[in-house]
Amino acid sequence: MTTRPHSTGWTPTLGELARTSELVEGFLEDQAVIARAQARQAKRLAEARAIAEAQMRRAGIGSEFEHPVRSMAAEFGVAARISDRTIRARMEWSVDLVDGFPATFALFEEGRISEGHVRAIVDAGSRLEDDDARGEFERIILPRAVKTTPGQLGSVARKLADDIEPLPLEERHEEAMAERGTSVAPMPDGMAAFTLIGPAVTVYAMHDRATQMARTIYRTKAEGDVRTLDQIRADVFAEIALAGLPTAELIDQQGGDALTKIKATVQVTVPWQSLTGVGDESAFVAGYGPIPAEAARRLAGEAATWIRLFQDPDTGCLRTVDTYTPTKAQRRFLIARDEHCRFPGCRQPAVRCEDDHTIPHSRGGPTDVRNLANLCRAHHVLKHNSAWRFRHGPGGVLEVISPTGRVVKHKPTPVVRFEASSEIARADFGAGPPPF
Repeated sequence: MTTRPHSTGWTPTLGELARTSELVEGFLEDQAVIARAQARQAKRLAEARAIAEAQMRRAGIGSEFEHPVRSMAAEFGVAARISDRTIRARMEWSVDLVDGFPATFALFEEGRISEGHVRAIVDAGSRLEDDDARGEFERIILPRAVKTTPGQLGSVARKLADDIEPLPLEERHEEAMAERGTSVAPMPDGMAAFTLIGPAVTVYAMHDRATQMARTIYRTKAEGDVRTLDQIRADVFAEIALAGLPTAELIDQQGGDALTKIKATVQVTVPWQSLTGVGDESAFVAGYGPIPAEAARRLAGEAATWIRLFQDPDTGCLRTVDTYTPTKAQRRFLIARDEHCRFPGCRQPAVRCEDDHTIPHSRGGPTDVRNLANLCRAHHVLKHNSAWRFRHGPGGVLEVISPTGRVVKHKPTPVVRFEASSEIARADFGAGPPPF
């Protein structure tokens, strides 16, 4: 698919490009300074928590009250004009980081990874209670942390922790299911926030269906309706919760209500061993992470279409896609390979993206998976209306080249996930420090 430029004559001058490059370098330096400062704060908060715990031991105070910890949090909170509850949460996280993930903290102190990367690692790896297991987790995940965005890293880290964790995902999922529920929180100006915690597949499906309905309404909205897509999605979700269906009625070509026919779409990748019951390797929800094999089998039993993926056992790259229904094979392949928009940092699911010809079709670019990639609408338009360039490499790797010439290699998330998981089988728990 190609997109015609919306404007012409937008060509940065050499001076603008040079200054932009300087600004980017300065921004990266600032980012490293911020990371180092955040690491120092985490170290101080962890030490403060240790002092409070020593006070508790001397006084014989039980963990039920933790008055010294509360007092210490209040000390920092009052001085920094931050809620003491927020400080206590940051203390707990800092202790987990400094004591439980020393290699991650070392990179954080050096300013080589951001707090977003660190949180992705700690959140995923905290389930690993064995020191050797955590060391193995850090050895594999950290080289990828310095090359990926926090969003992509979180997806890989959850899968990696799931591969290492001795407690089956099914058991952890059942325990987590007990925490499902809803909550509301007040916000300024007569607003409030509604939060639902539930099974990942259900929640992602809810969001997808509301998004599809909102997009349908957005494309056909009446003149004078100035609502954004996000605003329409919020209105649709509220109407479904209160009335069962959105109040808007859009007639399709067959005379039916187009909105009621919209079904949620969630991409779930299931290993064939788990699908058939031979094994119990976790399945994977695009944009989220691992789910129990049993839950995936239940979903597969209700699915109208199964798509079979052939993966290279050595590289994790997708070779081809097969299906039992006559759909567009290339589109199936690209959705399975990319999972998300291929612009670095974007997490828009591939099912809501557009097929982009890396070399435009108008310039002889072939309609081939080696010249196609998923880009969300915003990044598709950006690519065709700016100096951003893309270059295809083997295995679905894209080289994304900024207007100032900065090159970022972007691997498909399934390949990154595969590479991390495959190291577990080869790794020795006594291995030395990673080469990064």
